[in-house]
Amino acid sequence: MHIIKGVILSVLLMSSTITLAASNEDDAAFNKRISQAIQASLSHLETSVALIKDPNLFPTYGNHDLTWQLNKSHKWTAGFYPGALWQGYQLSGDTRFQEWAKQWTESLADQTHDTGSHDLGFKFMATYGQALAISHDIDVGAYQQIMLFAANTLADRYHKNIQLLSSDWDDKYFENSIPVVIDIMMNLELLLWAAENGGDTQWAEIAKDHALKTYQDFIREDGSSYHIVRYNKTTGEVINKGTLQGDGDETTWSRGHTWIIYGMVVMYRYTHDDIYLQYAQTLTDYFIKQLPDDGIAMWDLDSKVLQPDTSASAIFASALIELSGYIQQQTKQAAYIQTYKRILNSLISTPYFIKDITKAPIINKSVHYYTKPNAIDVPAIFTDYYFLEALNRYQQKHIHNH
Repeated sequence: MHIIKGVILSVLLMSSTITLAASNEDDAAFNKRISQAIQASLSHLETSVALIKDPNLFPTYGNHDLTWQLNKSHKWTAGFYPGALWQGYQLSGDTRFQEWAKQWTESLADQTHDTGSHDLGFKFMATYGQALAISHDIDVGAYQQIMLFAANTLADRYHKNIQLLSSDWDDKYFENSIPVVIDIMMNLELLLWAAENGGDTQWAEIAKDHALKTYQDFIREDGSSYHIVRYNKTTGEVINKGTLQGDGDETTWSRGHTWIIYGMVVMYRYTHDDIYLQYAQTLTDYFIKQLPDDGIAMWDLDSKVLQPDTSASAIFASALIELSGYIQQQTKQAAYIQTYKRILNSLISTPYFIKDITKAPIINKSVHYYTKPNAIDVPAIFTDYYFLEALNRYQQKHIHNH
């Protein structure tokens, strides 16, 4: 009997060793593909610099012919291109990317007092914030000052009676309304960073208020989300809830859902308060449940319209790499790791990854606005930015550590 048990045990051990060896080989092959995707992405960025030329012009959305639409620094997307160049510098160590990143970053300095935008966090964290974190070749004092000016402008959007930062953006008119969109979650890091780096410490409290109230008012019982909530200016009560970019008022716009996931992960990074970790997991688990086999989310998680949107999955993959590092429970952590690998595997493959490195954009098939035919199945600069950030995070965690 003991012999049989021993044989069975040795067979089991042998098979688990074979499985482990196979998965290590798979990891090695996957990591090699990731490294190749990094090299190709850097080539795309080099192409983009040669094509754009002018550091006062910023890619926003792509066209179907895989060219960038360019705009000035006032667009909400303006920070993502210099941000992508900073990611390029981190991925490569090539100082040319740093020089390019600085040129485009410094072209954003005029945006610190833009009182018409709730997206100053997007603009300044990806650019000046990233530069301060990784570069030794900048004027630190000047860069910090710009960040503090921008944070001050953003903090002025806070409304005490609703405990939220407001948006100016709505496509429906409601009398006496303060609209708030889920996207603002991505801008809280500017306030958190500034509160720790010479700004008003109250700004961190505003960020916490906003995150907690957003979860309370935007998230349904099943972990899905609204895109916009409108509040009564006088009483602070909710007027109604709905969407601007999703399929319907009771569905979940996938990119908006990833904005809040990412935002909650950032909140946890700065505060170490478990409530944000719990929220991030609830929102993440809902998102994963809705993912197709290839890991590329549909434009709306609850819609019958099956339109893939790489932007949602790129943002999610980047957030999930960070989130998985905070998870103690091994089974859950393993599931999260497997999910972001599945997403990255698709993003570095056809039809999503643009193989032709003479084209400036890196990733295709994003959805900017489903109701606009020119804004479906096209590149988007935020997709490229979060894809590069995900590659960077993946490389630091899985390639440089081995």
